[in-house]
Amino acid sequence: MRWLRPIGALALVAAFGLLLAACGSSSESSSSSGSSENSVPTVAGFKSPTNESLSCAKKGGTLTSLQENDFEHLDPGIAYYSTDYMVVFPTQRPLYSNKPNTASENSPDMAAAPPEISSNNMEIKVKLKEGIHFSPPVNREVTSEDVAYAIERGANPNVANPYFQSYYSAIEGAEKATGGPIPGIKTPNKHEIVFKLDKPQGQIVADALVLPLTAAVPKEYAEKFDKNKPSNYGSYQVATGPYMLKNNAEGKVLGIGYIPGKSATLVRNPNWRSSTDFRPACLDEINIKIGGTGTVLAEQVLNGSNYVLAEGVPSSVLKTAATSHKEQLELSPGGGQHYIGVNNKVGPFKNEDLRKAFWAVLNKEALNKLAGGKLVAINATHFIYPTISGFEQAGGLKGPSGVNYTEHPEGDSKLAEEYIQKAGYPSGKYTGNETVSIVAANGPPAKERAEVINESLNKLGFKTKLSLEETATMYGKYCNVPKEEITVCPSVGWIADFADPQTVLNITFNGKYINATGNVNWSQANNPEINAAMEKAVTVSGTSARATAWGEIDKKIVEHALAIPLEWDNQPNLQGTGVNGVGDLWNIGSWDYAWTSLK
Repeated sequence: MRWLRPIGALALVAAFGLLLAACGSSSESSSSSGSSENSVPTVAGFKSPTNESLSCAKKGGTLTSLQENDFEHLDPGIAYYSTDYMVVFPTQRPLYSNKPNTASENSPDMAAAPPEISSNNMEIKVKLKEGIHFSPPVNREVTSEDVAYAIERGANPNVANPYFQSYYSAIEGAEKATGGPIPGIKTPNKHEIVFKLDKPQGQIVADALVLPLTAAVPKEYAEKFDKNKPSNYGSYQVATGPYMLKNNAEGKVLGIGYIPGKSATLVRNPNWRSSTDFRPACLDEINIKIGGTGTVLAEQVLNGSNYVLAEGVPSSVLKTAATSHKEQLELSPGGGQHYIGVNNKVGPFKNEDLRKAFWAVLNKEALNKLAGGKLVAINATHFIYPTISGFEQAGGLKGPSGVNYTEHPEGDSKLAEEYIQKAGYPSGKYTGNETVSIVAANGPPAKERAEVINESLNKLGFKTKLSLEETATMYGKYCNVPKEEITVCPSVGWIADFADPQTVLNITFNGKYINATGNVNWSQANNPEINAAMEKAVTVSGTSARATAWGEIDKKIVEHALAIPLEWDNQPNLQGTGVNGVGDLWNIGSWDYAWTSLK
């Protein structure tokens, strides 16, 4: 599970948000990639993963992709960020993956069919396709043992996969694994893999088979690299997808197909066969250039032909793109969510009615205009966001019914004062002695939003201390560290690892996951009723049943105002005039090199 940086790249001046609202281009419509669970709000008149063509405009050609920042990790066993995934998924094939226009319909990829989950939720069987081969220099067919090794290496401290324990610890022996064979992973034949669990969590383990850790890795080739600390397999990796990082005869990628801080080059995998894959793989080559400033790169894409911008669109360019180059701008729903962490454990907001007063007083419409208005920020009424199953069950766009403090996105001071009175302050103003500490990110629009939130609290009588920090400091030193006892963290955000509601709510609101450092339960929420409901929901099987269970939990989180949602994000992305870009709904709309083509 991944925390998001504060909005940053989505920032627009409020006047631009008003302009869009006035001209009607931000009207909310809805499209579906298969069911109401996938129903997502889109911005009329703009390209979106929900409405783009998945066919090649033409075959062949070279795409140039520009990105300001370098990759974090390109090893499929470690990769965890959206930009990394842009390279990992065209080159590596996990057991299952999503087509670009869906975040919840898992398609068999390395697998030959959907996973078979036992009735007691304690075993998962997966059959593999035949005829999938590793790229040079390995050049052999992939087997179930390669998939087993890929998952097992995630527990190797030299690899240190960031989500192994979160999703695969229910496999027998996984909790104590250190990189060797895991007893609960069986390979009865070369085209079948079986996962035996010691906890009834078959559904979440099966859903997690879409993550890149399940992409096959050949042990006889990779083991020597995995003995290094850290593993340097990523610098010598082989591929199973339609593309591979350019390498030499020995398989070396570093300095050839990937030059840190400068470039990466994807070329065709000569051993890939289209008959085994659903990706069209339209392009011949993708040249990725790393470095430069976001504004300059965005202008180059906007005025160029065969270019895409690999990262979000800077605010200085977004206005021009949205008004004069609409056909070059993609707006992807499902870009995650931003909300306010409100300390439930210490400070005045351990009182639930005071949290509700805080929620009621906020002018969320004004706050979201600071983030770009309805073009990029949809007013959030709860925590499971569009594209994640359970969104509709939790109330959809309107949110849970019968909760009055969610009904006034423009803010309601009178209602806020009523809740303060319920909390024991007859004047309708907070007259207690506790100071509210607020730690926010210092870049736009997070800074401006924090100042508005600070002022709103002051009007209710709260004494506040506002601190603005670099994003990494805000998270790492303050908001992620419970002992700092920060009262309000208004710049936090979250994006799911895959489209299961557990990945949105469990680690962020379950008291079980309050950690001394790296804590992402920013509210330190520890409601016994909600904790118990989550522990039960973890074992629920079936997409519909899980959506219902976690949707009800989302309603409870709102009912107790454990935190305050701000917006669900539409991620903006740019393409050149000669590109038929296809963005991944499941990966905040990032361009998918295996589906994108030239015109």
